Amino acid sequence: MNQKPDLTAVAAELAPLARVIARTLHDTPIHLGDPNAAPDLVGALTAAVAAYIGRDVLPPGDFDQARPPKTTWDVEVQRTAGKWMTFSPNVPRDAALEWCESAETNTGWPARVVRATTLYTVERPPAPNGSSAT
Repeated sequence: MNQKPDLTAVAAELAPLARVIARTLHDTPIHLGDPNAAPDLVGALTAAVAAYIGRDVLPPGDFDQARPPKTTWDVEVQRTAGKWMTFSPNVPRDAALEWCESAETNTGWPARVVRATTLYTVERPPAPNGSSAT
């Protein structure tokens, strides 16, 4: 036999999401009859709900695994002792290796390939009383 869900419990669980949607509807300016209103509203709602899910629904770390780290490659040259400067930023690794070899050959300065990895972490906002939310 199918058991009906407790609507009070369901409503309580969905209340934070409903607040996100209501706040977005309130904050997004739309004009009735404007053909651009619907895409603007849909975009604002999508971004707000995605942020809510990433921040408040997914377990910590799940969002980080969903988006791999961003890796960039820079070539740095040392014109004076101890001072490195970026010679060619944000290039693919193969290009960075070529630039590095070319820089050392053509300038005589030491050169190095630097890999920069950027990780994104979504943290829960602090609770209203100032403690961290769990």
